Amino acid sequence: MTKRYLVLLLSMMLGLFMWSCSDPEEDDTTPPEAPSSLTFDANLSGDGQIYMTWEAPADDDVFSYHIYRDAGTGSFNEITTTTDLYYLDSGLDYTIEYSYKVTAKDDSENESPFSNSISLIPVNLYSPATPANLEITAHNIPAEYRTDVELTWDANTENDFSHYKIYRSSLSPLFVPDAASQIDSITAVFYLDEDVVVGTTYHYKIVAFDLGGKFSDPTNVLSDTPLAEPTLISPIGNEITTSTTPTFRWTNVDNAIKYKIIVRTSAIAGDIWELELAAESGTENSVTYPTSATALNANQQYFWFISAYSQDNDEINSYTAADAFRTP
Repeated sequence: MTKRYLVLLLSMMLGLFMWSCSDPEEDDTTPPEAPSSLTFDANLSGDGQIYMTWEAPADDDVFSYHIYRDAGTGSFNEITTTTDLYYLDSGLDYTIEYSYKVTAKDDSENESPFSNSISLIPVNLYSPATPANLEITAHNIPAEYRTDVELTWDANTENDFSHYKIYRSSLSPLFVPDAASQIDSITAVFYLDEDVVVGTTYHYKIVAFDLGGKFSDPTNVLSDTPLAEPTLISPIGNEITTSTTPTFRWTNVDNAIKYKIIVRTSAIAGDIWELELAAESGTENSVTYPTSATALNANQQYFWFISAYSQDNDEINSYTAADAFRTP
């Protein structure tokens, strides 16, 4: 009798142990109830986006929500999963009616029935902002096979942004950005205009467009000129100067506002003196090597060249090849 009692007690204890170690959700096949009250928020929707909210089902094991969308095709497809009770769908087309349904899944991957559905065509409320921080830099650097005007600006951040249009005039900075002056349509925030002529001043404006066809005000006009190369006049061709403080002369270039002269010990390196100076009004510019600079040695070869600038910054527009001279 005692033996049978012990066997029965052991069986009961083993059963209780096995039950305590089992996963009570392991055999859960009951899906949660459907999310309810799916709706959109009119204050947070618009401009290519739809903001929707819903209410959670009463089930305490809901793990995630799954958003299904019909983008005008007649069938719903899952587009994302979230643990929130809201979702913002963005980058939408203004010509399509979008429909949505939401389901809930529990931690056993049981999926609920669909919520109610909503349908909405996005509304284009606002024009995009004018592109910001437009900058312009012209170049004429034959040694680099480069003649162009470079434009850069900050990216627009509108949810429904589509593209930019680039407008140009070579006649006047006062021009209308229209089909006649448009030169390109792009999505990047960088444009390299290589269809330019040295010595011609070009004027640019940029306009941003959204997916619904609204457009921004144009940027302020910016202008620049690919400068002609200055010509070194003297000393050149290994000419022997009259002193160790020679005077350097070069041609003035139309639309250049300043120059930089550099003297070095070889054609490609060894800079020993440089000076930035404003462009003069005549046909030539000149500057004398100062006594305060590193002294030039007697009977030695040196090199010099000129960089030309069309703007008051550090961006070189054009420059000459280095030429040689000798001190006496």
